[in-house]
Amino acid sequence: MEADDWPAVSTIYWDGMRDGLATFETEVPPWDVWDAAHLRGHRLVAVLLGEVVGWAALSPASKRRCYLGVAENSVYVARQAQGLGIGRALLDALIAGAEAAGIWTIQTSVFPENRASLALHLKCGFRIVGTRERIAKRDGVWRDTVFLERRSEVIS
Repeated sequence: MEADDWPAVSTIYWDGMRDGLATFETEVPPWDVWDAAHLRGHRLVAVLLGEVVGWAALSPASKRRCYLGVAENSVYVARQAQGLGIGRALLDALIAGAEAAGIWTIQTSVFPENRASLALHLKCGFRIVGTRERIAKRDGVWRDTVFLERRSEVIS
């Protein structure tokens, strides 16, 4: 993912925000804010027929040095491209890049209603750690999230 991809990426991100199933966020940040919060080298776009139709990225799970090998993932696919295996391709590539870089744990939180995202993560080797009940509010309503993680098989 490059800065030039941001208009398409931010549109896909906004689409995920609007339905209320993908994130607690309610506003798409400007590129420089998003860029500063995500790990360089771990940002991907999926292109179909010359159009960006999905994206995936890792962000640090913590600023503490001991957690440098732990990251949080995001995966979004444009509505018109859902069901084509793009989310799986993005997440598989993100995992491979993370493991090559020495990241030993990838974690994510998913709304329980987002069955497609839960199924995708489980297919890609994530396990459910637990449900965080009433962890935060979205649009004034307390929401639960399912917390998942994927541990690298090669932990030294």
